[in-house]
Amino acid sequence: MSSMNNRQLFFQHLAQTSDKPIGIEVASAEGIYIKDVYGKKFVDMIAGFSVCNIGHSHPDVIEAIQRQVEKYMHVIVYGEFIQAPQVQYAKALTNILPENLQSVYFTSSGAEAAEGAMKLANLLVSKWPLPKAFILRMCMGKSL
Repeated sequence: MSSMNNRQLFFQHLAQTSDKPIGIEVASAEGIYIKDVYGKKFVDMIAGFSVCNIGHSHPDVIEAIQRQVEKYMHVIVYGEFIQAPQVQYAKALTNILPENLQSVYFTSSGAEAAEGAMKLANLLVSKWPLPKAFILRMCMGKSL
């Protein structure tokens, strides 16, 4: 058994995305705050990642998640299965969109959203000059 702590394991086994990671060892999070394992509170200024912009541990979100996971969890976002929460959310979005925008394409990442936009542009603009290999890559992969 390893005697390394989580911080040491983090630096050894997780790919770092910057030269100097923030390195807060998270114990909990609530509202706009993250609390580390030493009890220090930090204002979460990057909560937009993972769409946490309403704050951590919001009771209404927790309740909605609990209700949903009792039925089923994530199955697929790409318009293959009919899922009531996704359909109702798409309807709510299209209710506030202009009349000529009445369809929603849900994705799991920004790369997939950009890829979907390029696919849509390719459908709408018949003379979009993309090499066939690029179009094939767009259709076969989930990111460029």
